[in-house]
Amino acid sequence: MAKVLSLSNGKKIPQIGLGTSRIPKDILEDTVCLAIEKGYRHFDTAFAYYNEVEIGNALKRKFEDGTVKRDELFVTSKLSSQYQAEEDVCPACTESLRRLQLDYVDLFLIHSPLSLKNPGYFATKPVDTAYLERDLKLTWRAMEELVFSGKAKSIGLSNFNSQQIDYISQGARIKPVMNQVELNIRFPQYQLERFCAERGILLTAYAPMGAPGHPKLLNTKDKVPLLMDPNIIKLAEKYGKNQGQILLKSLVERNVVLIPMSTNPDRLTSNLQLYDFELSKEDSKLIAGLEDGIRHFRRPTREDHPDYPFLISF
Repeated sequence: MAKVLSLSNGKKIPQIGLGTSRIPKDILEDTVCLAIEKGYRHFDTAFAYYNEVEIGNALKRKFEDGTVKRDELFVTSKLSSQYQAEEDVCPACTESLRRLQLDYVDLFLIHSPLSLKNPGYFATKPVDTAYLERDLKLTWRAMEELVFSGKAKSIGLSNFNSQQIDYISQGARIKPVMNQVELNIRFPQYQLERFCAERGILLTAYAPMGAPGHPKLLNTKDKVPLLMDPNIIKLAEKYGKNQGQILLKSLVERNVVLIPMSTNPDRLTSNLQLYDFELSKEDSKLIAGLEDGIRHFRRPTREDHPDYPFLISF
């Protein structure tokens, strides 16, 4: 089982969850069921992954067979860019709950500050629409109503920069408890981590191992995938662990929440086995030296959006 961390509102979140954004739909339901059987209690999805139905089917199976109860799971979903107008937030969350077959989500995030216009229906596959000009504070105010109505236990952000976080927080009735961002040992986000910690906001790391299987990442000259980095291979041999465990352990020690993605049964098991060893100070320093500051998930086609978040350093 994963260690449990505390959110600023007192709610608990398992530190390690299963990311699901690129798991093929035809095996997703069985993968989630297997993960539950292996001890996963935290699952991360989003409307924009178009996989909430499959995840909901898996959760229902494991509820019905008695493997797990609803209050033993932590489920995160996200508000899609097309439904960020104030009047669309509650209906969008309600639709996610319908697809997930749940009465509430434990955490609901604004998936991105890059708002788009509502296409007029709830999409079942990617749809691109024009930019939507709106006030982030109004979107957040509608997010707060989800907590008041019981549809979400906690609310937060994803891919937001420090200025956007502060803007939303000013005058908020409910403060964000989470910011989910790209984070790994090459792109460690130390400044954003300190900034969020000062405001009681935890970070969730997506791509914590560098997303080695992602087909569309920008090419990085003279760099091997993190899992194949010679330094990581040596550390894995030293500690009797696999490379993925070394990469994840370095983030676990920072109290970051992790959502690694895998369908491999052995990897699903090993990604939870991070609490039976400690990295030495020397090895932690070696790992920190692998930082290159390169953001891969930067959505360059959206740089002209007025709320594009990655033009400042953190």
